[in-house]
Amino acid sequence: MRHGGLLLRAVATPSRRYYAQRAASTAATSGSGMTVSRHAVATEAKEVFKLMFGTFTMLLGGGMGVGYAVENYKRMHPPMPPGQLVEITVQGHQSLVHAQVRGGGRVPVKGTVLLDGSLGETSFDWDKVMAALPDDTQVIAIDRPGLAFSAPSPFARTSDMISKEYQQVLTQLQVTGPVVLVGHGTGGYHMRQLAADLASSSDVSVAGLVLVDAMHESVNPALKAISPHVQEALAARRQNAFTLLKMSHVGLVRLVHTLQSKRNAARFSTTSMPFIDYFTPSPPHRRGVVHENDAVDAIEEALTTSPLPILQVPIVVLSHGNRTMFESMKMEPGITDEIVDDMEAQWANGQTALTKLGATCIHHILKDAGHDIPHEKPDAVAKAIVAVLDDAHGDATNGLQSLKVME
Repeated sequence: MRHGGLLLRAVATPSRRYYAQRAASTAATSGSGMTVSRHAVATEAKEVFKLMFGTFTMLLGGGMGVGYAVENYKRMHPPMPPGQLVEITVQGHQSLVHAQVRGGGRVPVKGTVLLDGSLGETSFDWDKVMAALPDDTQVIAIDRPGLAFSAPSPFARTSDMISKEYQQVLTQLQVTGPVVLVGHGTGGYHMRQLAADLASSSDVSVAGLVLVDAMHESVNPALKAISPHVQEALAARRQNAFTLLKMSHVGLVRLVHTLQSKRNAARFSTTSMPFIDYFTPSPPHRRGVVHENDAVDAIEEALTTSPLPILQVPIVVLSHGNRTMFESMKMEPGITDEIVDDMEAQWANGQTALTKLGATCIHHILKDAGHDIPHEKPDAVAKAIVAVLDDAHGDATNGLQSLKVME
């Protein structure tokens, strides 16, 4: 047995001579200057790439599967909206519009404020402004149809259509005025249209408008005329809305939204965050953004070819002043610092054009504010709103004259 055990050990264990010969062979190969062939390196690299790509594809596929499941779960378990669901009927179509109504707790109520955000923005974007307004004002912020908690509309999202929808909301909420119409960005188009439509109505009186870094129909053509690179960059930005819609179906937009949680927490109140987290990355909301995006050209063409009449109510224009609105455009090919400066100049020209839309106008440039004024400078917006209401009540001290000392 002992002899047999030695035999097995000899077979299972390489001899010292084997290791010595292998070491000598390796040393000879190294010393001779021989190298691994390029073909071998390329083959090895291809195999590594295949392995990495396969792993990435597997992880991406798994992530997309999870994202799709999460989106379906969210869709099937929506939270209860914090505001009112107002039933409206426009051109024979019935739908529910979500409106947040606050204030008006102090009697008598000085007036009503209607807040309308820019493209894709919702009632929640006015959180800080609503909180800054006094109790003797009734404040209404609406999710336009197709956004957040409002049902989608079968009609194009033109200012003319949105004005009809807003008139229905005001009627259902029994608002008679005086009303201050406030529009941010493209929301300025809708509020201008609504003011013109209400001017011929005896049901609701308009006290004035506050246009918060609002769009003017002359700006987009002027921007495109700067450079072909600007045209391409703007077209790419417009396409982003559709790309985000596609990505939202598999949860990728929700993932990015989650990664931006700190930024979102700084923009919105803690009570609003659960609602923001629910609808902002969702496919229905992203589809609503696409529909609004698609209507911008038609809105601007209508205002250019058939201008609205000069409004016989005061207008306050609040504009951004820190010149960062187009900074991110420098990521696009061919967009230089000089081009960004030209774009800012064209935006400023549009702000000046807004001041010519009413019989009385006050223009303030908020030097340390960007385009996101409702979030960055809510007190300035609230002060302008209150001044318009005070002026409508004949209070010269606290009315429009008080805005001349705004910083």
